[in-house]
Amino acid sequence: QEVTVGVVTFTYDVLWRASNVKWASRWDIYLSMDNAIPDKVHWFSIVNSLLIVLFLSVMVAMIMMRNLHRDIVRYNRVLSDEEKAEEREESGWKLVH
Repeated sequence: QEVTVGVVTFTYDVLWRASNVKWASRWDIYLSMDNAIPDKVHWFSIVNSLLIVLFLSVMVAMIMMRNLHRDIVRYNRVLSDEEKAEEREESGWKLVH
């Protein structure tokens, strides 16, 4: 199929109808849709979000605890004579303060 260059005209129609609904209450029908979305959907979304936050928090806590445990074990071990002579530099969490 051959494509030609030309002007495209876009049009639309609007049909205005008079209504007895007052301006202040025009959204009432949408805001009062009591059973449009079941309550189970809201609770499912809330529980799902809480579980994701809990899972990610546990993952971060596990990573932090593993790193802290490794650092604490290294800091508390008895240094050999060679390590004492070198006076090794501080590393890990000791650099934070």
